[in-house]
Amino acid sequence: MNRLTKLLKDQRGSQLVEFILTFPLVWMLIVFTFDQFTILYNKQKALSAAYEAGRIASVQPNYGLAQYYASSRGEEELSQAIGITDSDIRIKPVGSWQKGNHFKAVASIRFRLLATGQPYELMESYQMMIENAGGLP
Repeated sequence: MNRLTKLLKDQRGSQLVEFILTFPLVWMLIVFTFDQFTILYNKQKALSAAYEAGRIASVQPNYGLAQYYASSRGEEELSQAIGITDSDIRIKPVGSWQKGNHFKAVASIRFRLLATGQPYELMESYQMMIENAGGLP
């Protein structure tokens, strides 16, 4: 009994035990933070790409040019995102491509999370009005 009491009162090695017990929790917090940052940053980039694609598409005279310029401008914006494995920029007109009609610019991206390596997919859209198409509404 006397030996057990001495052993329990001994402080040597207590810092090492505390480190071993708390390090996994701190590491999980760091991993979670990296993954959340990646998701939030890429979500903002996808929304920005959808906006830029819609902005340039809204002033094009026809759907073909609108799709071409929207795709190139959106991909340029997405080039700044973190760890993208695949991306897609589309515009979806509501009705025909005429001045005054609306359309939706959609940006979708797929990437792997930095810390865990899990695949993740985001899709953001922005709705705009066609401003410069041939023909009247």
